[in-house]
Amino acid sequence: MKTKFLDKRNCHALLPPGHGLPMLQRLEECLYQINDRPGEFSDLFDKLIEHNKETLNKKHGSERLLNVPLDIAQGLFLVQKEINTQARDRPYAGPVQLHTVLEYGDGTVWKTVIPIQYLLKGWGDANAGHQCYVHAISKNVPRIGTVQQLISRQLSNSDSFYYVGITARNWLQRLDEHVAETRRGSRRLFYQTLRDSMGWQGVLYTSALKEVNLSYDEAMNWEESQVDGIASDQYGMNMIPGGFKGLKHLHKLGYTKNVRVSIEERDRAISEYVRENPRKGIPNQLIKAWWEDDEHYEQVNEAHPKRLSIDQRKEIRRLHAQGVSIPEITERVGALDDRQVNDFLSGKTYKRGTV
Repeated sequence: MKTKFLDKRNCHALLPPGHGLPMLQRLEECLYQINDRPGEFSDLFDKLIEHNKETLNKKHGSERLLNVPLDIAQGLFLVQKEINTQARDRPYAGPVQLHTVLEYGDGTVWKTVIPIQYLLKGWGDANAGHQCYVHAISKNVPRIGTVQQLISRQLSNSDSFYYVGITARNWLQRLDEHVAETRRGSRRLFYQTLRDSMGWQGVLYTSALKEVNLSYDEAMNWEESQVDGIASDQYGMNMIPGGFKGLKHLHKLGYTKNVRVSIEERDRAISEYVRENPRKGIPNQLIKAWWEDDEHYEQVNEAHPKRLSIDQRKEIRRLHAQGVSIPEITERVGALDDRQVNDFLSGKTYKRGTV
């Protein structure tokens, strides 16, 4: 299959398997229709490919992404052997996201979310360097009704649990390793939650690829920020704080010889802790003291009417990750002004908070 828009190498590396369905062919056809149709998105993918080429070796990761208020969804219904692909305008800015939803015969639903620029020609090797991702497990989610709902399912009010991760290998290969550890009975929090979710009702598994082509330091800094933002409370499934903060914590506990170690050595250290403390694997005792310090800090924040609450900060992080503008975020969360939101996102304020 020849393609005008899609880089097949990157697609095969970053997308889930199509299980015999013509996933790439239908996606290419959808891009053609959007690109050739007169209107707001006319020549869109020609422009994105040109932008990919212009930014190659000049910028990296998400810095290369353009804001376009558009989503594309592909629903793969494996029992029926059906595939449905369509696009939808978004009310807020952000990179074009491809939502791929696979519905299996047992009712399990797995959705991946990937910026489509990573999959277009001109990007270069999207599989090089470190990749950064977020996995979410949501329960009590209504079953799929339309393709439009495939896109918005992660915005529901269902209970969700989050795991933030980075890898120097392929993100789907790393996910396979996570699943293998789950089957082997590991008591790490993410794996325990995966096993527990098998008995839940209306479960949706979401895997979002956030960054590609990052260096080790860049990936560690990203992870530290993201764990602090979305995975450091009771809904987080990370065993330690993210990035370099977590490495310092492991070293302090004596599980690593040096503060700076590889991602693989860090994983072995966490597994060693869980093996030595089997009853502490769940709940997450490894960062209990870290949480307790921040709880005292948050009590002060919550008592002050002009400061951002935990929920407000979580919502700011979530909306910002989706590309929502600062003025719209300010209005949605009820912040004092744009400066309060900007100062929080830039790290000038709430440095000790759990979000």
